[in-house]
Amino acid sequence: MRIPYLNAAFEKAVFLGAATGLVLAATPAAADWRYCLARGPARTVYLSAPFSTIAAMPSLDAAFGRMLDRTQRAHHPVQCPRADDAAALRAMRLTALRYNRQDGETVVELDWTPDRDAVVAAKP
Repeated sequence: MRIPYLNAAFEKAVFLGAATGLVLAATPAAADWRYCLARGPARTVYLSAPFSTIAAMPSLDAAFGRMLDRTQRAHHPVQCPRADDAAALRAMRLTALRYNRQDGETVVELDWTPDRDAVVAAKP
């Protein structure tokens, strides 16, 4: 025996689920706000400019490290902290700047972002 109401409800649920899936698939991923940093020798810290990205953290770490290598700056492992918005990231970065300077580190601010780096790396 077929129950029309139950089948209609089921079909509606399947349709809504499929529609939701399509909307989510079509919506771009939310971008994180990040900056990258790495310690260098002689109490040096390298910090990038802030940037918005959807790139995965390992690729960002690697890209910043490659730029440091390309510009002949010895460095320890790279990290790229994230924040949900630009204001929070600026506050985090400012705290890192102040902390490292107060700790006696030489802070080198680099005008680097993954987008600018891709353009520079592509030039012959």
